[in-house]
Amino acid sequence: MSEALGVGAWVVLGVGALGLWALSRRAPDAVASPSAVLRRLATGPVARIVLVLCWMWAGWHLFAR
Repeated sequence: MSEALGVGAWVVLGVGALGLWALSRRAPDAVASPSAVLRRLATGPVARIVLVLCWMWAGWHLFAR
């Protein structure tokens, strides 16, 4: 049951990210693209460290299994 819940949460996050990406392509003035958001977040040193830690966490949980 908990595995199905976890997979469902990842599916919801993925569909939401794809929806935001599609919306940013359709209305670029209203919604920032994912690359613009990451570029803006990566300007500060603390945010850059947080991004690297999130990337490491995702890599460990998705690819190291």
